[in-house]
Amino acid sequence: MSHQVIITFDMDETKIQEYAEIEAGRQIAKDVLDAITKDSYYHRPVDAVKKYAREAIESILADEKDEIIAEAVKEVVANLHRTKKARELMESATCE
Repeated sequence: MSHQVIITFDMDETKIQEYAEIEAGRQIAKDVLDAITKDSYYHRPVDAVKKYAREAIESILADEKDEIIAEAVKEVVANLHRTKKARELMESATCE
């Protein structure tokens, strides 16, 4: 004896896409975290991620080091010039 069963599906493509994107994001994050922590002795994600982030930021900033220093000096000088104590020290230095 044979029976015939008919099954129909009504799929919402938008929801399927949303779920796929969410799961892909989770998988990518897991893969990145695993790659970062694989060489860590204790496999502590927080320490490994901190180290990775610090190294990444240092490598980005190293190329712009001179410009960053120049801008920081300009800003410090501009801010110091506005303070009363700095103006008094500059006046007393020029009077001597």
